Amino acid sequence: MPKRRWWIAVGIAATLGVAVGAVAVAAPSIAAVACPRCYGLTGLGGGVYAERDDDAYRRMVDAAGERVAAFYGGREAHARVLICATEACYRRIGGGGEKGRALRTDALLLSPQGANEVIAAHELAHLELNQRLGPARSKVPSWFNEGLAVLVSEDPRYLRPGPDRCRVPYEQALTITRTDWSAVRTDGYPRAACVVSHWVADRGGPSAVLEMISDLRAGKEVFDHP
Repeated sequence: MPKRRWWIAVGIAATLGVAVGAVAVAAPSIAAVACPRCYGLTGLGGGVYAERDDDAYRRMVDAAGERVAAFYGGREAHARVLICATEACYRRIGGGGEKGRALRTDALLLSPQGANEVIAAHELAHLELNQRLGPARSKVPSWFNEGLAVLVSEDPRYLRPGPDRCRVPYEQALTITRTDWSAVRTDGYPRAACVVSHWVADRGGPSAVLEMISDLRAGKEVFDHP
């Protein structure tokens, strides 16, 4: 290779290296999803990567996916799942104080506390809704998105068994529809789950969510408080 071309190649490689390094520093989650092994995660198959080489993680993710598929009648979102066994790992891949984090339609990050079937199903439910909505995802208010994820995952912390799933009075729960989600804490989940469980039941079941998705994608208004 002529000397000038060699220096050009070196310059390009250096530029790319700086760019990749910048992404890793500024957005570690993106870098970790792109290269899980670079962050010490082992591939378990099926797009699942974990800090600890344990097939139980893969079975847990499969079971969580089955909850989502049972609600929607199938799954359209198929993303990478990154699971950490230590807090140091979770911070390294861009996690914070949450138990899990869904990255649009691309990936799911699970902390040590979130590495269970219910939390995984909750986050996979977010991915599924995002995937099915496409650009219309911004039309769904956060309270509905979170309440639906609780319902899909069948989280017993926020839902009771039986016809009335609410763990808080329904009239009290309705205040969540007029509240900025960023202003609520843990008590937002039982309220959102209560309202969404009523919304789905009153409209005949999970098929109402599919109809809602279709309406939103068609440009129709569904929510008064997006």
